[in-house]
Amino acid sequence: MNQGQLKFWLKVLVSAAILFFIFGKIEFSQVWLELKKTHPGFLFLALASFILSQWVSSIRLGLFWRCLKIPLGRTANWRLYLLGMYYNLLLPGGIGGDGYKLISLNQDYGTKRKDLFLALLFDRLLGLLALFLLAALGMSWYFPSPWSLIPVAVILLIPLAYFILQKTKVDFLPAFPLGLSWSLLIQGLQILSAWFILQALGLEENVLIYLILFLLSSLAAVIPITLGGAGARELTFVFAGSYFAIDVNAAIALSLMFYLLTLGVSLAGMYYSFKSYK
Repeated sequence: MNQGQLKFWLKVLVSAAILFFIFGKIEFSQVWLELKKTHPGFLFLALASFILSQWVSSIRLGLFWRCLKIPLGRTANWRLYLLGMYYNLLLPGGIGGDGYKLISLNQDYGTKRKDLFLALLFDRLLGLLALFLLAALGMSWYFPSPWSLIPVAVILLIPLAYFILQKTKVDFLPAFPLGLSWSLLIQGLQILSAWFILQALGLEENVLIYLILFLLSSLAAVIPITLGGAGARELTFVFAGSYFAIDVNAAIALSLMFYLLTLGVSLAGMYYSFKSYK
């Protein structure tokens, strides 16, 4: 067993352990009832919002490709992005989706791997910055002081990120303002997707706190210790249930439904594992 396979199976074990813990804390039959009563129309809108968020994500990454003079059109970039999602979520290799994109573009266009790595890194950091900002704004809106000071602290990260980018790779500076704007739109579309899922579940009370916790669970899912974030989101909702007025079963149903949407869109990338993305 190589290192990549070992990492994969460790993630599977961690995800399984977290899910085992979660379903020991909740009534799975109640979660299943929540899932069974979902409205298909709202689920379709949730799927459409999520797909649109990933399309915008590919456009954001394309900003960095253009800074590196990579002549990759939006359609080809979207195909490569889907393929990256497929590898990132499902395959037991140590390369992952970002690694596959790096190797493919290095081979196809001769771009330095270091520059490609920095492009992928800053693309992810912009997404994380937008996620932090929206989560902080949500917490400050829902709760009184001292939470109101958190968005100020997060906003200060924007010039810091720009300074780091300037010191690391000046070529990427033109992508920063629009890239951050795209990142905010991406997170907004994912929040919209989560809202549609809540509507599909027929949940109308305390919607704002569910959406704030959804953002916090997205931060938890970024930590690469589970398989595609499986378990990380659900664990966030289980712990939050002790502090907030939420229906944990409905929250778990929201999390599982969002994961299934992610899984379904990622499977679309399988097609390009057999056919060139260009």
